[in-house]
Amino acid sequence: MNFLWKYCWIILLGLSSLPAKAQITAQGQGGHLVLWTALGAEQQLGRRWVNKNAIAFSRHSTLNDWNPVRQRGVFTVREELAYRLSPHVTLAQGLFYAQRAYDDATHPRYLNEVRLYPRVIHAFRLGRIHMAQYLRCDVRFFSAPGFTAWQKPFSFRNRYQLKGTLPLDGAQQNFLIGITEFFFATDETIRPEGGAHFSPYAFTENRSSLFFRHHLTHPDAFLDVGLMDQTWKDSQTGHFRESWLLQFDLIFRNPFSPSAS
Repeated sequence: MNFLWKYCWIILLGLSSLPAKAQITAQGQGGHLVLWTALGAEQQLGRRWVNKNAIAFSRHSTLNDWNPVRQRGVFTVREELAYRLSPHVTLAQGLFYAQRAYDDATHPRYLNEVRLYPRVIHAFRLGRIHMAQYLRCDVRFFSAPGFTAWQKPFSFRNRYQLKGTLPLDGAQQNFLIGITEFFFATDETIRPEGGAHFSPYAFTENRSSLFFRHHLTHPDAFLDVGLMDQTWKDSQTGHFRESWLLQFDLIFRNPFSPSAS
């Protein structure tokens, strides 16, 4: 893992001069190259509440090639309700479902995941620099097709993300967004002889992304094109691997407001 390259993203975040807006985070995949597309919406509900939802899907290569559409990937649906506690602190609660396809002998054709997560977002300034960071706890439940039992039914994961946005023009229509996120987790495995075993709580993943964002006006939406470098721990070997994700997001803003066009 090239740590020097990783932490260059953090330097990019320091160039931020706008508060970070919402981003649809791509899911970990497993191939060398992943094609990720997402469609989302953010709806303001009064002065302090915001409802956020998104659907996304992907395809990916194997670990032996770079064809991003070779294999089935993951389909996800996310619902999140956020409350602005103060100008600097926002609290959110999310519900997430994923159907992740597999093409190997050790998994069924797909696994279901249902995830609950609370999130605390903190925005702050360093002079003209606006930064945003969050802490998030993922409570994850896994099942086989038909929501039947799976040998690894549960995972608990903590996430820390640092993010910033750099405007590229005076009209603030185009932006450069940098993100880095670190994951720590423990997983439950049901032993064949009975009983459960939890893996040691440890660092499992880093996702570092760079996006170009364009603010559309009709309709009011953000169009994102980005590249993610994902370093992830292979649960089979215990070794870290690297994947690259090509990401395309479209996020509509207040589509149900009277002024939305």
